[in-house]
Amino acid sequence: MATKKKTGQAKQVKYVRQGVSLHKKDPVGKAVYKKTAVNENIIKVTFEGKPKKILEAVSYDWNDDSRGFELVTVIRDGIDYKTFESVAVKTPLKDKDWAMVLDTTLRTLVRYKKDNKTFAPKQTEKIVEIQQLMQYGEEVFGDMDSFHSWLMMDNVAMGGVSPKELLDTSVGLGIVKDTLGRIEHGILA
Repeated sequence: MATKKKTGQAKQVKYVRQGVSLHKKDPVGKAVYKKTAVNENIIKVTFEGKPKKILEAVSYDWNDDSRGFELVTVIRDGIDYKTFESVAVKTPLKDKDWAMVLDTTLRTLVRYKKDNKTFAPKQTEKIVEIQQLMQYGEEVFGDMDSFHSWLMMDNVAMGGVSPKELLDTSVGLGIVKDTLGRIEHGILA
């Protein structure tokens, strides 16, 4: 870990692999870090200032309290558009699909992008849930392309609609997750 001085504050710089949960805390107990990608697998993390969101650490299979509380904090604080964009590019959803999922308009998404605005907690929660779904789907199907194809196709088990059409409600998201669970366990879905 390197230490650097800048305007009287010490920075701690750490290089971690993506997917690693960060637990660096300030004296008040809030996580303080800034991340920048070094390459595809390594993130440079600088600890200082206002808490930033690291969604690479969000996983559908988290089950320990500390990660759950970190996730609640991220959701309550909201995520900015650039962080959202890093999630959105890994999905087959287009801007109009995201507008539907986030219960907003395309025009609002354009404004958020222009000003790098922070999403409201309910929208942030939906973004996190979609990211978790993407991770789960990739695990079930073995690769992201197969999962993306399945997500876009009409599905008899889901009332003849495509799974992506159900992502705008919690119940619909649950139906998609349940169907993935059946596929994972070899039950025809």
